[in-house]
Amino acid sequence: MKRYTELSRKYLSRRLRRTLYTLLGVALAVAFITAIMITFESIEASELQSMENSVGRYHGKVVETSESELMDLKIHVLIEELGIQKIAGTIEFPEERASLFIEEANELTLNLRGKSVKEGRLPERPGEIALDSFSAQLLGITPETGQMVSLDIGGKKRTYEVVGIVSKARQESAMSKAFVEISPEEFSEISEESRVVKNAYFTVEAPNNGIRVAALKVASDLEIRDKTTYNGSLIYFLENLSPVNWPAVVLGLLVAVASMVSIYNTVQISVLERIREFGLLRAAGATPAQIRKVVFRESILVSLVGIPLGLATGVLLSFAIALYAGSQLTGLGGFATMISPLSLLLGAILGFLSVVVSSLIPALRAGKVSPVEAMRQYGVEPSDFEVRGIVKGQSSFGEKIPLKLAKRNMRRNLRTTIISVISMTMAATLFIAFSYFAANFDTERIARGVVKSDFSIRVASMYDDGPDEETIEEILSFEDVQTVAAAKFITGRLLTEWEDRDLDNKSFATFSTPEAGMRATIVDNSGMFMALLAYNDLGIELMKTKVISGSIDLTRATSEPVIIIDIENSNKHGIEAGDRVLLKTYYLNESMVQVPVASEFVVAAVVQELPSVVGYTVEGGILVAACSEKIIEVFRPENGNVHLTMMDYMDHYSYVDIYLRRGSDAEALESTIEEIADRYRNSTFISYSEYKKEAEDAISTLSTLVYGLIAIVGFIGICGITNTMNTTIILRRREFGILRAVGMTGKQLKAMLTYEGLIFGFISAISSVVLGLILSYTVYSLLRSEMSHLNWSIPWMGIVLAVAGAIGAGILTTLASSRKVTSLSITESIRTIE
Repeated sequence: MKRYTELSRKYLSRRLRRTLYTLLGVALAVAFITAIMITFESIEASELQSMENSVGRYHGKVVETSESELMDLKIHVLIEELGIQKIAGTIEFPEERASLFIEEANELTLNLRGKSVKEGRLPERPGEIALDSFSAQLLGITPETGQMVSLDIGGKKRTYEVVGIVSKARQESAMSKAFVEISPEEFSEISEESRVVKNAYFTVEAPNNGIRVAALKVASDLEIRDKTTYNGSLIYFLENLSPVNWPAVVLGLLVAVASMVSIYNTVQISVLERIREFGLLRAAGATPAQIRKVVFRESILVSLVGIPLGLATGVLLSFAIALYAGSQLTGLGGFATMISPLSLLLGAILGFLSVVVSSLIPALRAGKVSPVEAMRQYGVEPSDFEVRGIVKGQSSFGEKIPLKLAKRNMRRNLRTTIISVISMTMAATLFIAFSYFAANFDTERIARGVVKSDFSIRVASMYDDGPDEETIEEILSFEDVQTVAAAKFITGRLLTEWEDRDLDNKSFATFSTPEAGMRATIVDNSGMFMALLAYNDLGIELMKTKVISGSIDLTRATSEPVIIIDIENSNKHGIEAGDRVLLKTYYLNESMVQVPVASEFVVAAVVQELPSVVGYTVEGGILVAACSEKIIEVFRPENGNVHLTMMDYMDHYSYVDIYLRRGSDAEALESTIEEIADRYRNSTFISYSEYKKEAEDAISTLSTLVYGLIAIVGFIGICGITNTMNTTIILRRREFGILRAVGMTGKQLKAMLTYEGLIFGFISAISSVVLGLILSYTVYSLLRSEMSHLNWSIPWMGIVLAVAGAIGAGILTTLASSRKVTSLSITESIRTIE
């Protein structure tokens, strides 16, 4: 049987412009799909890396393990990685409330704890040491290799050369724990085997949603549950990590659909203009299957060039996105581009499917062409009515002939009309939806959601010192400072009177015999997790101006157990002014056993907002309440130890919010306040003006990226429309010649084509407005619970621009395509198109 596939190559080379249009569509589609996949995968990987750097990448930790337990862990079927931490001794730094641990250098264990060697290497010989910046700070040296440091370890004085700098694990430093690494040989010399503490860090081999169960099973199987703790932050993050990156998939499919529409237009038109050619091939003996193969082969040949070109372009584009907007996309100061084979494979597959699917219908149509159909004259002859009307310039109903013919042509070529409208509608719809979203980015409300004051100092680490009364007085001494709301911090549980049925029968004083009230379980899940901010008098006074219900009296607030909550927590948890609640926390007794403390409070007032923003969340949500710092003393036990408990924060201010006088120069005071914040380890300084500027920059960058994506979709659509209109007009050249022969002027012909473009744009504009509003409201409905700054409003500016763009694109693409045809003579136009 004769093969006709070589015709594909000849046609592509003969119709070079159309081939380039198709190639451009395929390459752009693959490039943007690949860039989207790589970018979102990089964001996800960067967030996971940041989490692991903060809390470590281990799943479970077994403290003070024995040799037999270590052997059992090594052979357990679920254990994937196991790192052993060996600690020879501890050096205490009472003034800094910190401890320095001397451990044996072990790269795997460091890695499991989220640490790595930043400079130099790990110790290999006696007399060598590696440390992190926190250790260097405690030892009074700069974190640089080559320095000498002396340590007193168990009465043995040793001198070491710093050969490596290790990254600092944020969680360890937040707990005031510093570590130095020594070589295995040195460790053996200075340690006593009986006093060496061995901790085991392990990961389990399980899917993300099964890590928690697997880690618990390991502890249960080996009967070490009482010695095992879990990396809850990492496990929770992994459990909520979707196996499918839906934003990337949705955006990728969006680009794929846009490219399919464009490619479909191109292939469809290439089939229409070769109806006569296909008919001749059928007459010569070609089967429908052979004709379909010719069309499919053309698309595949274009894909063989377009897909590799698109993949390379997509990789370069993803690097550009990371460079331009990495920090705004992740909030992590940027991200490293992760190029995985899966991203490239998905980009190639989606691009190839776009070509195959968009070529399917045109190929089937080409295969159905009969020789008889192909021999007919291509084009539509005007009726007598139209010929008579052309001379008059209008129809019997008074409608202008160019407009009437334009509408008839749109109905006659309904499939082409629908495809072109879809191409234009997609970009305009997205533009309207995002213009709504962008217009509701109220940067002031976003910034106030993070810091409500002009400056904020936060020392949220449980084991660090923080600002005290003297610090507050120092800040108040600055002329531009109006007030300072300073809060101590306690975490615990809050129960309402509905959640605790025996509320009326309890005194809620500290237990007279604490052991009698000890919890049977380590974790108390009763009520709601609570963050209690205990404010100074200035903080209580500040909340007076924001009361919605109830009242705030400073005398009562400092002498009676009352709390204040904001309207958001009031509505969310159904707590109102006047309600009674039970607050619970715990301390440690002399035997280091957790002992609960509970006390009844009354909700004095509901306010619009609290002076401070609690900057963390927990699984299941968190309720934030406020009271006077004088009242939390009810929780402090006599001769009890609040260290390492939920009450540890009560010895310093964790949140200091500084409000300036109106008209003050915040910039002039910023450096001074920041210097005060730097006095405290693990402190965070936030400037409202700086944060607002960062938010504006981030929104501007994100808007540029999103509008760029919309422009890409629009560009692909316009390329498709231009190609469609160009080919359609060429195919109708004989029709235009006949119309001009019977009396239609060049001006009327141009008007007819302008009307066609206007109708294209008008239909697209109406569709875009309807779909854009639906999509905008859908976005609002889905996100309003998470983004409090979102308000529903019709994006009028976006609608106006989208309508103008759709109509303008319709007219301009039509006129650009018709310019050559309208300039042809009648005889040139009437010639048969081969």
